[in-house]
Amino acid sequence: MNKKILTRGLSLLLLCLPFSINATNVFITIDENGNRIFSDTPSKESRTHKVREISTIPAIKVPKTTATAIDKQDISTSYQHLMIINPTTESHISRDKLGNFVVSAQSNPVLSDNDEAVLLFDGEEISAGKQMNWQINSANRGSHSLQVVIRQQNNSQVKISSSILTVYVKR
Repeated sequence: MNKKILTRGLSLLLLCLPFSINATNVFITIDENGNRIFSDTPSKESRTHKVREISTIPAIKVPKTTATAIDKQDISTSYQHLMIINPTTESHISRDKLGNFVVSAQSNPVLSDNDEAVLLFDGEEISAGKQMNWQINSANRGSHSLQVVIRQQNNSQVKISSSILTVYVKR
């Protein structure tokens, strides 16, 4: 029984709702300072203001795309050259600078988002990442080989290697 009363009450409320929305009146009164006062209750000096319907624009229906997303892993960059530009081959690095020097490399085209540059110092990987400049600190005296490799990040497949460059760290 309570369910029937509740259902009838809600139905009646829903039927009256559209009429109560359209029945809203706005009243305008001008006070002694000339300011307009808007209200939903009338006063002796108020006048009724007709509220116009708000213009609406229907939303645009966006069609579902049939294009497929490009998988970044499928894009492979073909590098033309890779070279170490600093230090130059057969460079002599003074030990009074504590054996610190910077290795810079350059590739054509520039490093792809899917690839990483790797510095090999005496055949061992020193650093891998997106940079093409590396700081070598406290290199021991003697000859050292430098090489830069570009490889894929996900599977470490080598795409291109620079030629091996020899530098000498002096006392």
